[in-house]
Amino acid sequence: MSLSIRVSSSVSCILLSHSSPKITLVVFYNTFYPSPLLTPQGITALQHVKSWSINVPTTIHAVEGSCVVVPCQTQPHSWVTWYQYHTLSYPVVYDKLNPDAVKDQFRGRTSVPGNAAEGNCTLVINNVRGDDNNLRVYVWIHPDLTKQKFYDQTVTIIVERHAPIISVQKQIVDEEFFHANCSIICSCPFSPPPLHWSISSFLKNSSLMAFSQKVQGQWLYTEMMHGLATYEMHKSTMRCSAQFTTLTTESQQITLSILYKPVTVTLIPEKETVMEHGSIMIECTVNSNPRPHVYSWLRRQMDQLSEINSTQRRMFFSNITRDTSLSCIAHNEVGLGKSNWLHLNVQHAPVILPESSCHLTGEVLQCVCQARASPNAFIYLTIDGNNSLPSFFNVVFTNKTNVVSGEISGLAEVQTIVTCTAWNSLGNDTKQLSISSLSSSLPVWLSILMLPGVAWLFGCAVFIYRKHCRNRLVDFAPFHRLWLCL
Repeated sequence: MSLSIRVSSSVSCILLSHSSPKITLVVFYNTFYPSPLLTPQGITALQHVKSWSINVPTTIHAVEGSCVVVPCQTQPHSWVTWYQYHTLSYPVVYDKLNPDAVKDQFRGRTSVPGNAAEGNCTLVINNVRGDDNNLRVYVWIHPDLTKQKFYDQTVTIIVERHAPIISVQKQIVDEEFFHANCSIICSCPFSPPPLHWSISSFLKNSSLMAFSQKVQGQWLYTEMMHGLATYEMHKSTMRCSAQFTTLTTESQQITLSILYKPVTVTLIPEKETVMEHGSIMIECTVNSNPRPHVYSWLRRQMDQLSEINSTQRRMFFSNITRDTSLSCIAHNEVGLGKSNWLHLNVQHAPVILPESSCHLTGEVLQCVCQARASPNAFIYLTIDGNNSLPSFFNVVFTNKTNVVSGEISGLAEVQTIVTCTAWNSLGNDTKQLSISSLSSSLPVWLSILMLPGVAWLFGCAVFIYRKHCRNRLVDFAPFHRLWLCL
């Protein structure tokens, strides 16, 4: 008995015998469709046999947001179709001739850019998504006039999400160049994601250099940043991000440590004032990295300079006198920095300054008394022992830092006695001011010395007139016209 079986629209089979356990089919070919032929177990197909082979990996890792390249190599062909592996149907991943047949999940995202004449059947999937994970695909070669079982050679795509990795060199020094790397793993060799840096605004003269390398079937894309470090960057943060088509991933945040010499050195006294011949504790605060290991303490007192080296940032000073100034030099492994001079506010009793005195011009007396003290002193002046000044005297007081001045003026006699007293909470000082007389006219001796000079000038004028002007002037020329003859 013969039985005709319709296997597909293009293949007819005639049953020749069924007397043995094996069924024999005679196959007549019309046109073979690109869909794979499922052969029931125990059926032997008689075909024109041509040797075809493909070379594809069993698994490949893709990065979400990137593209994935599924390498495929076979003999020269006309075109290929890629399918998603399925036990009951044939979902199309890529079909050049019938793009509408491509499954919605892959439409517009797949391509086969290789040269078919060279046997390249590589598949590219753009914008890899999370739901592409564990996708199994296989290729079908056209024309397919041979026995193909490429659905047995599937490629499993494993989707991973990667964030950039940021790193900096171990030691960064102020005013020196340093570099930082931002690297991202991607599965798309010809379109790495753009990298964006989040860095300190104090970075100077920065530039970027990019390169990539293949690592375990994927590509490591790296941007290296060069820049001039500044101490203001110390403890600032840095990170980078990768901008894929459908998502953005960020690196971990790192905190920069910049080595720099002391840039701000400040002296802080434990109290604002100190009593003369007393003591005080001073702290030297420093902005540096690392912390100073040596402090040089400078003391300037009565025009004498002394220095003390110490490992302590606090120093005790005793026997403080007025006009004492202190400074600190901090040293670390990078360099040194010096503070400004700190002028101590030393409290002491008033002292009347030597420039305090009086001047008598005619009958007008002017007196100035100056006293240095801390806190500022109060000044009062007496004339001939009277605590209250006459009403016709003018009095003016001025205050400066630690110096107070008192000035009086009025009619007085040479025999007047002026006394100045300055006092504050710590003591007082009293001094009788000296009086010097000033004349409003020239002294007699100065007038006598000037007479020979006047006579000499008169003689010179007469000589010049007689020699140069007599022949030119008919009348006697007055001396006020003598300049006409010169």
